[in-house]
Amino acid sequence: MVEPSLYRRVLGDQLDQLAPALCRFHDSSVTRQASGTFEVIRGAGRWRGWLATLMRLPPAGQEVPLTLEVAVTGNQERWVRCFDSHLMRTRQWQSGELLIEAGGPLRLGFELLPEQAGLRYRLRRTWFCLVPLPSFLAPRVEAIETGRDDGWDVTVRFTLPLIGLLIQYQGSIRLPASAALTA
Repeated sequence: MVEPSLYRRVLGDQLDQLAPALCRFHDSSVTRQASGTFEVIRGAGRWRGWLATLMRLPPAGQEVPLTLEVAVTGNQERWVRCFDSHLMRTRQWQSGELLIEAGGPLRLGFELLPEQAGLRYRLRRTWFCLVPLPSFLAPRVEAIETGRDDGWDVTVRFTLPLIGLLIQYQGSIRLPASAALTA
């Protein structure tokens, strides 16, 4: 018996509310790929730039080509986003009703909220080096995916208390024409 996909385990039947392309991509238990074009904005200032670089976030740019590969390993997914030639790797897994995404020493716990054929990621918990951060020290992450026939639009905004915008990226992801996304 094939184990349900990560997003199916977190969302249950709510996953079926997403736009078809978005639902197929997230409800897959096989390695899958997609591509798109993004605008990447970094917060202004030397400190913000230094922090973004330290966190291995992509550099700013217009019409930045993106490739995305998601591989399933056990109960987790490995997400590799390549903004032009800049790799951004994270892992995702389920903890209770939260989707956890980890990159480097930072772990983010998201509540997934299907809405209008899209998916909103609401940040509920944050850990740095496995230590829970109080909300006044935690980053703010706003993320939404909005489904289309051939893929979805993405907006992610990452800010830090007292520092402000660290990075924002937004764009469209297209599934390959021959995408055979099956569970």
